[in-house]
Amino acid sequence: MKTNATLEELEKAMALVNKRYAGNICFNRGPEKQGKNFLFTLKVKDSNGPGHSIGYAHFLTGHNPRRLTSACWHVHGYFFEALFKVNPKAIVWSRKNKITSDYGNWEDWNAGSQMYPQYMSEKCECNA
Repeated sequence: MKTNATLEELEKAMALVNKRYAGNICFNRGPEKQGKNFLFTLKVKDSNGPGHSIGYAHFLTGHNPRRLTSACWHVHGYFFEALFKVNPKAIVWSRKNKITSDYGNWEDWNAGSQMYPQYMSEKCECNA
């Protein structure tokens, strides 16, 4: 993801989201300065803790879904909300989509297939 927010604003947003997720969220990549913007990704410190994503369960092999260290869809949504609370004029570009305080956050999409759809909001154990 890429944002026009400052490093301090990203760190404040991280502190806010960690109140909800018991301190289990951290930056995976970055924040790394690129021109006027910062690049970053989110992950969990412990995949047994809150906020982790789960992988796909494959119906043919019977494998159970794995706990991943990637932060789930909900973590990203709450992180963006926290960032917009810190800086209402912040912009985040994710998956070529522009997310602002007025538009784009909490948009769900099918990450599965047409035969076996699974929305991003379903790829975790959150009860949100």
